[in-house]
Amino acid sequence: MGSSLMTGLAWGGSAFLSWAVARETDPDRWLSAFFAAGGALAGVILLGNPHFLLLLWILLALRYVNRTTGLAPGVLDWIGMCGILLWLGFSTHWTIPLLAFLTVFFAGLRRLPSALRIGLPLLLLAATVTYGLLQAWHFTIPALNNAEILVIAGVPLAVLPVIVSYRRTSSVGDQTGTPLTAYRLQWAIAWAVVAALVLTLSGTAKVADIAPLWSALAGSALGWALNAVSRRTRHSSSP
Repeated sequence: MGSSLMTGLAWGGSAFLSWAVARETDPDRWLSAFFAAGGALAGVILLGNPHFLLLLWILLALRYVNRTTGLAPGVLDWIGMCGILLWLGFSTHWTIPLLAFLTVFFAGLRRLPSALRIGLPLLLLAATVTYGLLQAWHFTIPALNNAEILVIAGVPLAVLPVIVSYRRTSSVGDQTGTPLTAYRLQWAIAWAVVAALVLTLSGTAKVADIAPLWSALAGSALGWALNAVSRRTRHSSSP
């Protein structure tokens, strides 16, 4: 019973995290999240459990950048984020605080105390250097099978139209109802693609470890494609 319970939780957690990440990478098209959840569920059944803490950090980073809540993260939010990413950098790979450094300038540092505005970027750079030295700057391109090569080559290309489509957005913040900023959404999607590639190609995580992230990106591309086909069909059928 215990094994079945843990398996069910892993399946549900993977599907939920992929759904949530897809809501961050493609908030204008709700179908993308359902495609992502289905892909993640298939992934966990076929490939095994993903790295849940790593995926949670990615989800938080995306929410901090694109502000789908409508609000910039506060001091406590950043303390929690730093705790997670510093542990991941120490226990997993030095590239994680480096990837986090790329997000801080889009996450509302102006509302933080001046010490944090200066200290947070410096902390992430110092953590990157410290962990890099401790890990001997370990960076190994893993051996990939054909399916994994197809994922890491095809999904980023498929996501490019999604990034371009967010020159305008119809989504609003969950808590404020104010329109989201288009360039933040574009930057968040691009960061998710870069993070997926860096984590995979550096040997930090296998494709299976972050399969829900790859599923979310693929779901976003599929949601955009179906939406484009639907628009063209409506236009061609209108008098």
